[in-house]
Amino acid sequence: MSISYQEAVGVSTTIEIIACIFALFILRSVMKDNKETPYLFGYFISSLLFFYFLNKSTLEIGNTGWYIEDLLGSLTSLFFGLTICKKGHSEWLCKLLIAAFIAFSASILFVANHVHYTMSFSAFCILLAFVSLVRTKNLNQADKGLAIFIAVSLLVIFYELNSIPHNISRIEYYASDFYYPLVYFSSLILVLTVFIFTSQLINLTLKYKTLATQDALTGLYNRTSVYDLVNNQLALAKRNKQACAVLMLDIDHFKQVNDQHGHQQGDDAIKLVAQQIQHCTREYDISCRYGGEEFFIFLTNTDSNLGFQIAERIRGSVTKHSKDKAYGPLTISVGLTQFNETVSLDDNIAQADKALYQSKQAGRNQTTIN
Repeated sequence: MSISYQEAVGVSTTIEIIACIFALFILRSVMKDNKETPYLFGYFISSLLFFYFLNKSTLEIGNTGWYIEDLLGSLTSLFFGLTICKKGHSEWLCKLLIAAFIAFSASILFVANHVHYTMSFSAFCILLAFVSLVRTKNLNQADKGLAIFIAVSLLVIFYELNSIPHNISRIEYYASDFYYPLVYFSSLILVLTVFIFTSQLINLTLKYKTLATQDALTGLYNRTSVYDLVNNQLALAKRNKQACAVLMLDIDHFKQVNDQHGHQQGDDAIKLVAQQIQHCTREYDISCRYGGEEFFIFLTNTDSNLGFQIAERIRGSVTKHSKDKAYGPLTISVGLTQFNETVSLDDNIAQADKALYQSKQAGRNQTTIN
């Protein structure tokens, strides 16, 4: 089926407008705190201007033989690359893209206008975007889909570069049947928008899930999320016939830290204890900030003897790493109990808390087994 140049521009502009509406109104609040947002909006604006000028009388830049839409098309490619590179936190690639665009803009004074030149610059921008994306750690499914789509786009561009005459001008290019890529590249913008916003939605979901399960100050699990985690570990331990242990920890004389050094130092003390708990426990152990300066630890495949060793390791590590602090040295008291499957988790925590109280009564800075 043959379509006219005006029809191609019309379809492309319509797709562009849909993409912009999608971005600006539907998910604007999702994107407002992300670094790539201004570059994505710059991408929309420059691409809309590009299609606007394609449908108007040609506007030459000085007497260079280049037209305003040539520069806008290259600017769109730049913003495309910057959007992806900012998303991937690749600052050096962003600088390389900006330097390349400055060089491209300066070179139009000396290079004759031909499509190969502008399309090669677009390929360069998309290639750097692809490199930035594949270098990003922990890609979600939307990011992987975007990487595949960009790779396909590169193949399309390279195919187009290989198909058209090397020195074809922009006017000759659009006077032929080569304007079909207009529709494709405007579709690229819409697909890019969907992929980026889907990626942000996935990241936000993971972020809110993390906020719902983790303590904001320490990064440990919070009290409300720990029960499901412990129950899962208990089921696994029961199947493997493994013993488990429960620890309750408390910072000694913590009120004095706040009163003498301020709440900022108090928060720092809590974070230090949390860091040493993470350092001294295993990856599959469950550590939780139970409340205030009190911590709960569930130890899988651990009897009382091993639990005591872990508790003492934490206690010694806290004192060692806090001795040079303004509030230091810190000491902690620990209560330990072997997990009893015949009673509830709350009852086991109460037993460990009772042992913690005994440590406090006996002079603090020690571990008591109940």
